[in-house]
Amino acid sequence: MDASTKVLTFGEIMMRLSPPDHLRLEQATSFDARYGGAEANTALSLAYQGDNAAYVSIVPANRIGDCALRSLAMYGVDTSRVVRSGDRLGTYYFEIGASQRGNGCVYDRKYSAINLARHSELEWSRILEGVGIFYFSGVTPAISDEMALACKEALAAARERGITTVCDVNYRGKMWSPEKSQRVMTGLLPLVDIVIANDEDAPAGLGVTCVSGSLSNGIEEREDYVEMARQICADYGCKKVASVVRDIQSVERSQWMGMLYDAESGEHWFSPAHDVHVLEGVAAGDAFNAGLLHGLLHGHEPQHVIDYAIAASILKLTIRGDSNLVTEAEIEGIAKSGGGTRVAR
Repeated sequence: MDASTKVLTFGEIMMRLSPPDHLRLEQATSFDARYGGAEANTALSLAYQGDNAAYVSIVPANRIGDCALRSLAMYGVDTSRVVRSGDRLGTYYFEIGASQRGNGCVYDRKYSAINLARHSELEWSRILEGVGIFYFSGVTPAISDEMALACKEALAAARERGITTVCDVNYRGKMWSPEKSQRVMTGLLPLVDIVIANDEDAPAGLGVTCVSGSLSNGIEEREDYVEMARQICADYGCKKVASVVRDIQSVERSQWMGMLYDAESGEHWFSPAHDVHVLEGVAAGDAFNAGLLHGLLHGHEPQHVIDYAIAASILKLTIRGDSNLVTEAEIEGIAKSGGGTRVAR
């Protein structure tokens, strides 16, 4: 891989509606409208860092679909591979929590264009042309059985073409059960080169039991993440595993670090731990993934790859909305110094 490599992400983009000012859904009389989705967020973050990013999905050919794709294209994401069909763009309602009241999410994505689509609408021989990395998350096969089949077909086509494949396990309990996730994901991961998973994803999404799933003690249990990564590589033949490792005290206060494991050498690397005041927690994992891919694309040493990836993630924690609108230089400022509080003049 090099910096000119085109990264293609595959998933569902949705309209996000959020009550302003930390209001609960029951209090809302208006909503802020934005667009996002795990794979769309990753593509946008890559493009904002100057990388060659493309996105594929199934999006309705109407004005709402146009707005969703424009939210990516305006930042440089190539949306030319998107299939325009169906009638409805999925929606999700995101409620920003406070203190001990967690963030809330209500999906309204059933019967969306991609949820009703057939796998045959995606012609992978054409879609993968010129692509060097194919990326998806566990959200995409959870959309429907047809999209799970589409993921498998895409991975098989990518493997035939020598395209590097990347998957964030990204388990979503509101979309499918642990049993179904494990059945589907264990069929996909043998075709994946780089896996991203945390202590929530691995137990529910893959059935890996060496991590506790506790959000409050991740950093103290970080060696368990190394064992998790070793097991994933041994079970599925993956080359690398990366994780966000967290201690979460409240909605606004967390400590974040990253882990990268290389199966060939058996080595692993941890980033420094960052104490973060969180403005909004959504899509920080997607930002981490984009930072990880950026570091690999640019040939960084493993320690700098994980330092850069976690720096991208914690910057997203300071930004409203799904989009990590930070540049490579801003991320490097955190990755190299651990700082970022000096005023840029």
